[in-house]
Amino acid sequence: MKRRILVIGAGPGGIAAARRLRDRAGDRLEIVLIEQEGTAEFLPGTIATVLGETPATHWRAPLRLRSIEVQQGEVQRVTGRGVVLVDGRTLEADAVIAAPGLHLDLTAVPARPNVIAFWSPATAEAAREAVARLQRGRLVVVISGLPYRCPPAPYSLAMQLAAFYRHHRRDVQITLTTPEEAPLAALGHGIPEFLLRSCAEAGVEVQLGHRPDWSAGTDRELVFTDGSRLAFDLALVVPPHGRAPMLAALPDESVLVSVDERLETAEPGLFVVGDATRTPLPRAAGVAAAQGRTAADAVLDRLGLARFEGPHLPEPECYIGHGDGRYSRITIRFPEGLPPAGRPEVRLEGPAPELAAGFARVFEEWRTLRTENGR
Repeated sequence: MKRRILVIGAGPGGIAAARRLRDRAGDRLEIVLIEQEGTAEFLPGTIATVLGETPATHWRAPLRLRSIEVQQGEVQRVTGRGVVLVDGRTLEADAVIAAPGLHLDLTAVPARPNVIAFWSPATAEAAREAVARLQRGRLVVVISGLPYRCPPAPYSLAMQLAAFYRHHRRDVQITLTTPEEAPLAALGHGIPEFLLRSCAEAGVEVQLGHRPDWSAGTDRELVFTDGSRLAFDLALVVPPHGRAPMLAALPDESVLVSVDERLETAEPGLFVVGDATRTPLPRAAGVAAAQGRTAADAVLDRLGLARFEGPHLPEPECYIGHGDGRYSRITIRFPEGLPPAGRPEVRLEGPAPELAAGFARVFEEWRTLRTENGR
């Protein structure tokens, strides 16, 4: 009798886990991938959607995975023994790997004219229209709080917006506000200084240590928790990120979920990978994919189907758009093992037009991993 493994989410962690299970023990497993709409979304396509370069639909792909069953549905509750879906269905399992990412709390940002909260291609259409309409004034990119997914992306968005308005000869000042005292401070290796210098060169003002107070303010003025204020004509908001509701029953009090070396939670048989986990690693697709493979190996070991030989080492890379077709790339390797024992090696390249091809390659690889049986 085949063992059933449920994988929740079609992001990098979920896809990597499902494929690893299939490739190592697919003939002995029933692998079910649960995704709300049965499709996947390439989150780095958010900025291109906002800028009007591509529609949101361009960054979606139907899930067609060989020997992996895809079920549509929204998970309401999860344990190591299965899930309960919002529509009342119950799916039992021998183990569950959850890769839900962080939950966008769009309702935390008041619905006001000229204030638009989004952080995915699907939620970016309203922002695209507002960006296209703005002729002059101040546009503010607002990071609401920590943590949030894809930490370099707001800086990339701000720089590409500055280039967009320069190209269209519009007098629009771009400001970015963040609660951080320095961007990507945990990464170090000169990356915070590089981002701040790049923003300054692009004409983007960065205000550090500014957390918005959404109970105050108007449709033309932001108020921050320190009492400072900032007038604007359009505010694009990275909304607060919270824990996925399906993980609410886990004991941690913070947004992130505690896991062990195998990515198993306090709930036996429930593994969590990707942005939702409390680890010293950056929130990046390469990290989530490595964690997905690690959790898959741990599940196989738990079931007596393969031996667990330790965590997979991630090799994340991140592309940052500077505008005018130029990109920089941050790559991270862990030759000495995972932190805190191992120190990362960080490499920074660019900005250069040649690196734009790398971003396109990442998208094609993403789509290929999710549409194995054709497009």
